[in-house]
Amino acid sequence: MLPKLFLLAATALLSINAQTTSAPAAAAAGTPFAFKETYPSGGSKPTPKPEWMALIKSANITNAPVVKASANGPVQSGSADPYCDWTFTGCTRPDDIVACPKGQWGITYDDGPTAFSGKLYDFLDTTQQKSTLFMIGGQVVAFPDLVTRAYKSGHELAMHTWSHSYLTTETNEQIVAELMWTATAIKEVTGVTPRFYRPPYGDIDDRVRSIGHALGFTPVIWNHDTDDWKVAEDKTFDEKWIDGNATKWASEAASATEGGISLEHDLYQKTVDAAIRILPTLQKAYKVTTVGQCVGQASYKEGGANTTTVAPSASSSSSAAPKASSSSSSAANSGAVSPAGASASAASAKTESGASRASISSAVLVLGASAAYMLL
Repeated sequence: MLPKLFLLAATALLSINAQTTSAPAAAAAGTPFAFKETYPSGGSKPTPKPEWMALIKSANITNAPVVKASANGPVQSGSADPYCDWTFTGCTRPDDIVACPKGQWGITYDDGPTAFSGKLYDFLDTTQQKSTLFMIGGQVVAFPDLVTRAYKSGHELAMHTWSHSYLTTETNEQIVAELMWTATAIKEVTGVTPRFYRPPYGDIDDRVRSIGHALGFTPVIWNHDTDDWKVAEDKTFDEKWIDGNATKWASEAASATEGGISLEHDLYQKTVDAAIRILPTLQKAYKVTTVGQCVGQASYKEGGANTTTVAPSASSSSSAAPKASSSSSSAANSGAVSPAGASASAASAKTESGASRASISSAVLVLGASAAYMLL
């Protein structure tokens, strides 16, 4: 867990260097990108524009309560799950994308772009592998050059909200702002609007889903969790477990009834290193693609899938299906188990310490602060 003092300092730096004016945001390396839009500060809880709220005014938004938040994340009220809350029961709906068809693997990386993303992009370029990148809004503003590079390289850009918060604990207005500010930032840099979003921590219920659908967005969860972020935050976590899980998933390719979508991060140096190590293992067993390609859906609202070349695979793939399985067991039970016995399921996510789970958001703030500090 990041020290509180470090987090406060990072937050202060973000406030000083926030995009509260239309001044250009300097790229980490290269020509500065001049943003025309005035964005919220990175990591903050944004507010929506009135025209964005108008988009859901006539929509059928599920009347589920805002879930109570605590230091450990959302707090469940009772044992029933009338609103299909993935955090509590692993429940998914037919329109949720959870897995790829048999023989295919959707490779995804969350929380970028960061100072470590360039190394990952370099490696993906060497095998012409395209991935789905779930980007945080504030990080898009901090690293527009990396966003441009990823898009031009043919990766699929998707959203991971603005502040990396638990969406079920936010109001309707806050959810709209989380998604729309992120979509706006990506479109300003690339000219395209993402269709896919991944709720941080997989925290989604029917209220969040209905808001996302009203805005034209599709949620993407996962069915294989590498737990890679723990390598930088949990001293008891052995990074070899990540490699072991990938090897296990690859060995199951022939007998598995469905393909995979994995949860990985380009948040830390160690998570990028792990991603580079395990990708060849997955490529040998599966046809590794973007999420949009494996489920046969367009990547962007403007149409098209920005995926032209895919690294060769040792296995043959099945035809792309339009939707992933809606089975709750797909999300909750199909993750590999590390040697430590930590199942990659919604149930295990619920029992993680709040401080550890929240540290991803803290780390994003720190990385954003570091980028902003370099611009002084």
